[in-house]
Amino acid sequence: MPPLLPLLGLLLAFMLRFSPSGSLLEKSSLPLAVISFSVLWVSATPAFTSWLGNRLGKVPEQPNFHPEALVILGAGRYRERFSQRERLSAASLERVIGALEGAPAGIPILASGGRVHAGEQLAESELMARLVAEFSLPVTWQDNCSRTTAENAVNSADILHRAQVRSILLATHWWHMPRAAETFTRAGLRVQPLPVGSAAELMPRVQSGLGRWLPSAVSLLRTQVYWREILARVWYRWRPLPPVRDC
Repeated sequence: MPPLLPLLGLLLAFMLRFSPSGSLLEKSSLPLAVISFSVLWVSATPAFTSWLGNRLGKVPEQPNFHPEALVILGAGRYRERFSQRERLSAASLERVIGALEGAPAGIPILASGGRVHAGEQLAESELMARLVAEFSLPVTWQDNCSRTTAENAVNSADILHRAQVRSILLATHWWHMPRAAETFTRAGLRVQPLPVGSAAELMPRVQSGLGRWLPSAVSLLRTQVYWREILARVWYRWRPLPPVRDC
């Protein structure tokens, strides 16, 4: 993912520069450096980020759809420096709040997300359940074991099928929705998307005109996220779903 690949290209170009003078390797160092620098620059521009984000696609809504449950996917957590308490990341907070705002009242909720890294104290689903409780709403089911989108899908489907639930509202970020919806559909659930955010957030007013082509850290981060989703979606299509994960 950017910026790693273009930076590796620049490093290789620097090393090739010390090849024997006039050799093919020495002559290729400048073109490689120019290409790597150009890729890094373009990857960090709002114009390219906007174009790439719109390539992710959009999951169409289904008319006359009656969801039987709301599934909220976790998106990470962090640990406070002094208290060592774990809290939901900003992305997880956005998903939970966006889901509760957009879902119909009274719909049963499944929170999906486990412990991804060693040393994590609570599953993400437990942290999400605590936040949902702050809104005086219960979480009916928790998937405490999944670590990836594929495991989110198979674990959630296993829980919901045992509860005779076949159709769901799926809450995740808009850029993650195409891959997530495909995976949950493969797991045997009918999916109505409930995306958090939209592609319209890609181009704030300050990034217009010449600003569209000036690099920024935010644009580079978004490019990295969108490239990851594009490649992961292809990867998921070629791989079978994992078994239900116990923990």
